[in-house]
Amino acid sequence: MPKQFAFFLPQFHRIPENDEWWGEGFTEWVNVKKARPLYRGHNQPKVPQHGRYYNLLDKETVQWQTGLLKNYHVDGLIYYHYYFKGRKLLEKPAENLLKWKDIDQPFFFCWANHSWFRTWEGSAKLLVKQEYGSREDWQRHFEYLLPFFQDSRYEKRDNKPLFMVFKSEFPEKHEMFSFFDEACRNHGFDGICIIETWNSDKGQVDVEDFKTGMSEHTEFVFAREPGLAREQFFKSILYKPERIRRKCRRSLKKLLKLQLPEIFSGDELYRQKLKTEKHDPRVIHGTFFEWDNTPRHGGRGYVITPVSKQLFFRYMDQVRDEEYLFINAWNEWAEGMMIEPTEAYGARYLEWISEWVEKNDNR
Repeated sequence: MPKQFAFFLPQFHRIPENDEWWGEGFTEWVNVKKARPLYRGHNQPKVPQHGRYYNLLDKETVQWQTGLLKNYHVDGLIYYHYYFKGRKLLEKPAENLLKWKDIDQPFFFCWANHSWFRTWEGSAKLLVKQEYGSREDWQRHFEYLLPFFQDSRYEKRDNKPLFMVFKSEFPEKHEMFSFFDEACRNHGFDGICIIETWNSDKGQVDVEDFKTGMSEHTEFVFAREPGLAREQFFKSILYKPERIRRKCRRSLKKLLKLQLPEIFSGDELYRQKLKTEKHDPRVIHGTFFEWDNTPRHGGRGYVITPVSKQLFFRYMDQVRDEEYLFINAWNEWAEGMMIEPTEAYGARYLEWISEWVEKNDNR
């Protein structure tokens, strides 16, 4: 029975940088609320159940989210960690959780170690550049992480704190993670458990191919979804006639200056996952339920229609013996990836997770 952790976006509170870049009072809810249907049957805007447009700095919100985790058998959250050589962004929700010891919310970090651009509006303008620095910078970073690692709620494997890295390829990786591993050992851990992310454009996960560039402290490779399933669909024989149709559609859209997103079938992507994924104890697989990033990107985005319960259960049966499974996502509302309750579906996806766990949990 895999431990299921869901990715958690902390962009539901105001910060000065977002006020400057996107307008006074910006949070992720701004994009969510302004979304509009772009074609017949397009389910936008997404509305949280009971109109719960929360602020993540409110303790009551964190208690409510933790209650959902417990009630529906989700094991914890993966907080995106935005750290740019000493500069932190959107750090307050995790820092508050660290202070609120009475909230029993298991978690760990995914370091979103990519630069920020104005990509939501199609611009390549740089907002924050990611730089990795030297050992002094790594020491400051580790000192910031250490109180989280030492928290009893922070996920550990064999007395090693889990630490995922979003962007796996950067020159300082090997030396930096060796530094982090040694620092963890100096503070009573047995090292650090690094999880590297497999980029979907490489196709199906091949750890033997990937490991030549892996850190020696990397214990898992995460197959990020829905990017990987979408890439597998592109490579499948089913996509050959579809490729022609999509190419014609793109040409027509360009000619008529239409802003319409591409649409993919969630069930077809899950069928590809069921056919192509292989069990490997070094690979952590991922699940998703739907996708729609048009609130951020408009017609430049794409949509994945909701997966069926039957195929979701078949997939869960296929990965039932794995150690971890990562859900994308808990609250990516502007990308249409959320298992938090909505007005349209209620707690449907949480209920599916809970039902499958209750049927299969032998722990």
